[in-house]
Amino acid sequence: MIKVIIFLFSILVLSTQALTQEKSPWSHESEASVVKVSGNTTSDSYSAKQKTSYTFDMNVLTAAARYLQTKAGGIETARQWEGSLRYERELSDKWAIFVQHGAESDTYAGYTQRDSTDLGGKYFFTKTEPETFFSEAGLRYQKMLLSSTGDTTYSTIGRLYLEYSKEINEAVSGKLWVEYLPNFKESEAYLINYEPSLSVMMSQVFSLKVAYLVKYHNKVIIPTEKKEDTTFTTALVAKF
Repeated sequence: MIKVIIFLFSILVLSTQALTQEKSPWSHESEASVVKVSGNTTSDSYSAKQKTSYTFDMNVLTAAARYLQTKAGGIETARQWEGSLRYERELSDKWAIFVQHGAESDTYAGYTQRDSTDLGGKYFFTKTEPETFFSEAGLRYQKMLLSSTGDTTYSTIGRLYLEYSKEINEAVSGKLWVEYLPNFKESEAYLINYEPSLSVMMSQVFSLKVAYLVKYHNKVIIPTEKKEDTTFTTALVAKF
């Protein structure tokens, strides 16, 4: 709990500094949420996300990370983490190309670590201040270490991604993204991820965000595994 408070305080300090400076090539977006339940049942849930981008000329470097842990009655029931580094090159107002490498872990979903390298293109259908709609398409090379057996698998995967965001009014905005990942080695092992979210601004920097993340994997790794994982999050967001 103390670490989360320090994290939120750090966001506040950085946000205040950002507002007093001129427009920077850096942009940051941080999220943090804590849910504690006590009484007849006891549970704790912590989640945090960070995304930092640096823009120079027509190039964008982005680092992102996410962490989630849940305990019920002192017993861990969920633990996920992921991180990525991305380079994007703008070719025009509508077109861009990118390369990205990321790693993620979810032992409760059957894998200790999954490394992915992406190469693809990006196209903007709409790119205005109140509304953005773009798609990404490319290839992914994936290496996965299974938590049940310790075996390592390798796959070549396609990737199709769509994201739409819109400012509903001055204080409220919404976003929906959908990702489809077909496996070229095993047609049954495809993945579908999507997340609708709604944000309400509380100040120039802070907003409250409600999101519902769904991760669907058609082929299970262990017999007791469910095909769909869902995460409903209410988080404090700092963006500057």
